[in-house]
Amino acid sequence: MAIEYVRPVSHAAFWARRLALFALMLMLASWMATRFGPVLEVHFLALYLAACAIAILALLGAMIGLVNLWRIGAEGGKSSMAAVLLAVPVLLPGAYAGWLYKSHAKIYEVSSDLADPPAWIKAPDYDQLWLGPRPEADAAMRETQQSAYPGLITHRYDASLDRLVKAVREAAADRRIKFSEENVPAAIREREEEEAQPEVLGGIPVPRRRPSNVITIPGATPLKQQIPIAVFQGVVTDRMTGFPYDVVVRAREAGDSTLADIRVAARYGRADLGVSASIADAFLKALDDAMLGTSDE
Repeated sequence: MAIEYVRPVSHAAFWARRLALFALMLMLASWMATRFGPVLEVHFLALYLAACAIAILALLGAMIGLVNLWRIGAEGGKSSMAAVLLAVPVLLPGAYAGWLYKSHAKIYEVSSDLADPPAWIKAPDYDQLWLGPRPEADAAMRETQQSAYPGLITHRYDASLDRLVKAVREAAADRRIKFSEENVPAAIREREEEEAQPEVLGGIPVPRRRPSNVITIPGATPLKQQIPIAVFQGVVTDRMTGFPYDVVVRAREAGDSTLADIRVAARYGRADLGVSASIADAFLKALDDAMLGTSDE
């Protein structure tokens, strides 16, 4: 009499594959809704943590399936391997974020001027929801930043303020910073409007010659003293994650030179994983390049 051997089935392995696939789809859907849709960063973090928890359960089920395959030859080996391949991509971003959290300063805001950070035109205020309240940016946070990012400092230029304002706009466009609030001196705004709308002479546009930064009219206050500071505030979105960061840029005169400062803050959480400093450093480098490409004439 022939005996047919029936292999046992590892239900844990098959459930592990389903859970891993669901975790991967949940992570991708929440990321796309954050990067291209209306989902907030704080909501994405909650969804991603849920996906990680499901992925860990899937890995446990896959381990059970592989053990059953080894011990009793149970079906489910392919499902266990598929579960592993699906769950690992879900956990890798979290592992990388954990490494960044461990290796970077636990701050959510940076400024190139630690003694006098640029002031917000409209102070950002966002409900932290389940993340809980976070401390204000104080002197202790500035000291932590100084130790972590000593190269993030004020940039000084031997140029007029209107030239620096023009370079700030160019650098912001290069780094995808969208300004929504501006506090620019009226004289510079009028000058920019004149340059944008040149005079027309005989049907040929003739650019208006920009006046000198200092007006020498007897009894008049020099223009240099009338244009002390320009402030821009906007938002930059991380290209990969889609997380928004608030940015304020300050340009001001200091004697015969001008100073440029930037302040960047993450909207949620107590640690930005070094992203704010990276945004600030990239902008200042782009500003240096823009200043090299502009002139006072």
